[in-house]
This record gives sequence, C-alpha cells and structure tokens, in this order.
Amino acid sequence: MSAEPVMTFAAQHREPHDYVYLLVDALAECDPASPLSIPSMIGELGDASLERVLRPDLAHTPTACPALVKLAAPGAMASSQLLELSAHYAKEDLAYNKRYVCGWLLSPEPLGVVAQHLAEQCHLTSSEIGKAMTPWFEPIRLELLAAAMGRQVGGVLTPINAWLFPTSWGSFSILRGTSGPANTEHADLVRHTQHAAQLVSDFLGVWRLAQRRRLAFAPWRWNGGSLLPPQAGIHAFRLVRDAQQHGLKNSRDIIALCLHRVFIHPHLPKHPEIQNDIVDAANGIQPLQDRFETYNDEAWKRIVASLPRAENYS
Repeated sequence: MSAEPVMTFAAQHREPHDYVYLLVDALAECDPASPLSIPSMIGELGDASLERVLRPDLAHTPTACPALVKLAAPGAMASSQLLELSAHYAKEDLAYNKRYVCGWLLSPEPLGVVAQHLAEQCHLTSSEIGKAMTPWFEPIRLELLAAAMGRQVGGVLTPINAWLFPTSWGSFSILRGTSGPANTEHADLVRHTQHAAQLVSDFLGVWRLAQRRRLAFAPWRWNGGSLLPPQAGIHAFRLVRDAQQHGLKNSRDIIALCLHRVFIHPHLPKHPEIQNDIVDAANGIQPLQDRFETYNDEAWKRIVASLPRAENYS
C-alpha cells in the first residue's frame, strides 16, 4: 500500500472550494511521539485545525472521540508529509483490531460542520432500532455500509464530496457524496452489517494471521498480491451471516467455520459430515474447531472432492 493513492486523491479529486481533512480514531493505538498523534498534529497545525467528532456514546469524554483534522483550507496545499505518513500508517494498522486512520475527506464545509455531520450520522446507521449509535466511520463499518447501501451511501456522506478510506484487504477505496437525504430502503441490511461488524473484524484478523502460517492442505488459500482477496470484508460478512443462518451462535464456532471455508472450500456446509458437525456445535455438544481438528489432510481431501465447484469465497 503506497502513499500514491492518497496523494492523488488530495490533489486530483478535490474541487476548488474543498477542504482536505484527515479522520483519526482516538480509541485506536498511536504512539504519542508519532507526528500523526493528535497532540503532534495540534502542535504542527494549531488548535483551530482539529475538531472532535462527538459520537453520542462518548460525547461526555471528548478526548476519546475521533478527531477530524484540517490538513488544508480551500486553495492551500495539504502537507505532503502528513499525507504520506497517514497513508503508510493506514497500511501498518491493517493488522490491528481497531484502525487509527479512518480516511481522508474532501468537503466545501468548514471543520465544525463536517464533524457534527459525522456524529449525527451515527444514529442513522445504528445497528439496532432504538440503539443510540454506531461508529459508522470506522473503515470496516464504512466498507460494509457502502456494500449494503450501494450508491445510496452518498446520501450518508453529504456534505462530504469524497471519502478515501483504507480497505480490509490492504488497498484504498473512494466513496462519493450525493445530494439529497440517505435512502432507508436498505435499512435492515445496514443494521445487519453494522451489528455483525465487530465479528467480521475479528474474523478478518484471524484470516490475516492464518495467511502467514504454513498449511499442508489449503486449496482455497489466497495467493494474490494483497494479504487478503479484494472485497475481503464483504466475503467475511456473507460467511459470518451464513454461519449464523446455519444456527451457530458462539463466535469461536462462527470463525472456525468461516476460516475453514476460505482455506479448505467455500461449500463446506454442503457436506453431510460438516452439516452434522455444525448441528453439534450449535447445540453445544462439541465446539466446531475441536471437531475440525480430528480431520487429517486425507479426510479434508475426500470431503473437498465431493463438493460442487465454487466461484469465489462467498
């Protein structure tokens, strides 16, 4: 993940009246000595260049809230150093459960207006009816939100014209704002994705770790140029949802099934033996991972040989 997409975004996707903003999550890790830490950026850019996004559940503790940082006003150039550093940091924190760099935003609106909008949208994207909020601006949540809403996600972004965010598979993606309010047509799917986001994130973390291990039999192991396949977050959500629809409730069982589907075969739940294992796990008889550990490579090969062809991970 090079810094070029971030530099290009700030230079070429910007309208003449746009500010350039960087959104960082105060709940994620960042060394206070880093030039990207909130105190360091305040020291370089000044107090007036930072506004807290007062997410409803943490508004009483502003220092725990995300920080929206103004990197450049309309007509001015953003610091190339901060753009490069933030791009590289986005690559480094891919392995962490909570990511510090949430993205780079372009908007004609001043700092306070954009920060308030980000906080207000926490209600619209809530994972449950009546729940106070969902931190939709976290990269994995934004990735899932965009997948659930399609082009309608632009109504959630406005007055943000464009948002570049780091993806679950190690690249960058751009979302664009659109005029008009967000459509509620996909409300149920939005709630489902946001409710599952933490489990999806946990599975992605396990998937990344497993990619670094040597496995004797793993015919569906990803071997592309990125750590995980493109649209990894979407695949992860679909696999998690499918595991839940098979009756699994324990997160360890869900992750075990998902992990074996991305390494052994996506259609594992179609095999009668695996179906029985899933039922036993769902009924609390035996954890799925314990059962899977009893299969040797020959058993897995036999199971895979009987399954229908798959086109992708989910």
